[in-house]
Amino acid sequence: MSCDLSDPAIGEAYEEIVNGQETNWLILGYHESRDKISLYSKGTGGLDELRGNLKDEVLYGFLRIENRYVLFTYVSEAVSGVRRARALVHGRAVGALFKAHQVTINASTPTDLTEANVRNRLKLGEPSERSNTPPGPKRNQSFNNSSPNLSPVQTPASPMSPQKIDADYEDAAAKQEAERRAAEEAERQAREKGERDQRRVAEQVAREAAQRRALEEAEKKRLDAIEQERKEKAAAEAKAKAEIDRKAREAAERKRNEELRTKFAELEKSGKVLLSGFITVQGGGVYFWKRRFFELRGKTLYLFRDETDKLPISKLELDGQVTGVTDAQSEVLILNSFKVDFRSTEPYYFFSDDKKDKESIVAAIGRYVK
Repeated sequence: MSCDLSDPAIGEAYEEIVNGQETNWLILGYHESRDKISLYSKGTGGLDELRGNLKDEVLYGFLRIENRYVLFTYVSEAVSGVRRARALVHGRAVGALFKAHQVTINASTPTDLTEANVRNRLKLGEPSERSNTPPGPKRNQSFNNSSPNLSPVQTPASPMSPQKIDADYEDAAAKQEAERRAAEEAERQAREKGERDQRRVAEQVAREAAQRRALEEAEKKRLDAIEQERKEKAAAEAKAKAEIDRKAREAAERKRNEELRTKFAELEKSGKVLLSGFITVQGGGVYFWKRRFFELRGKTLYLFRDETDKLPISKLELDGQVTGVTDAQSEVLILNSFKVDFRSTEPYYFFSDDKKDKESIVAAIGRYVK
C-alpha cells in the first residue's frame, strides 16, 4: 500500500514551516484518490486555524509551535476500517518525509487536537504571547523527496528520536489494525451468512416448485382419469345405443319383410301382380346396366323395356332357382344395389331408385331362396 507524495507543493509548504517563515501549519489529503497525497491547505494562524480546516476523511498535518514540530494523522470516525488500515501505512511514509517532527498524534475528532493537549505532548508550558510567531534565525533544513534518509534538525530539548513512533501512535495503529480485522471478519461472516441464507431460500424455492409440480401432475392425472372415464362411459353408451338402434332397425325390417311376405303370399294366391316398377339390371350375358320396367307375377319376375310393352324381353323363374339375395353396394359401389344368385345361371345385379323400393323387391324375391 505505497503512496505518492510527489506533489511539489508539499515540499514548499514544509520548507516554509521549518525555515521560520510565517507559514506554521499544513494539511495533506487524497482529493478522492486512493494513494496520491497532495497539499490541501496551509496557513499562519496556528492550531486554531488548522482545526478549522479539518474534514471528515483521512488527513495528515504538520504544525510548528514555539520552534517545536508535531505531526498528526487525522482519521474521522466516519472512515471505514480498510481506509483506517491504509492510513496507518501512509502515515509512516508522511512521517518519514516530515523528519523535523518531535511528536506524532493520532486524532479522530477536532477535540483531540486542543492546544493544551498538543502543548502537553510537546512538553511545553502554558502558551506565551509569541507562541505562533516565526523564530528569528532561519533553519538550514532542506526538503528533498528523493532523499528521505536526511537527518532532521532536532533541538536539545527533544527527548525523542525523530525515527521513533511514540507509544500512542503504535497503540492507535494496533487498535485500527484490530478494527480493520474485526470489520473484515464481520464482513466475511455477513457474506457467508448471506450466502447460506441465499442457499436456504433457493432450496426452499426448489422444494416448493417440486411440490407444486407434483401437485399439478397429480391433479392432471386425476383430471385425465376423469376424462378417460367420461370418454369410456360415453363410448359404451353410444355403443349400447347403436346396438339398440341396430336391433330396432332389424326388428322393424323383419316386421316389414314379414308383412311384405304375407302381402305377397296373398297376392300370389289371387294371381295378381305382386310388385311392379322401374329397376336397373345387369346380367343374363349383358354387362351393361339397363333400366327396365318389371312385374313380379306369381313366381316369375318379368322384365320389359318400358311400362307400355305388352311382351317382356326376359323373365326369371324364382321358385326353386334363387339361392341367395345379398346387398351388393360394396361390390358394385352403387346405393340401393343387391345381387340375386341363381342355381343354374349366373347372378343378376339390380339397384332401385330408393331404399324403400329395394327393400320391397328384396323381400319379394327372398321368399324363394332355397
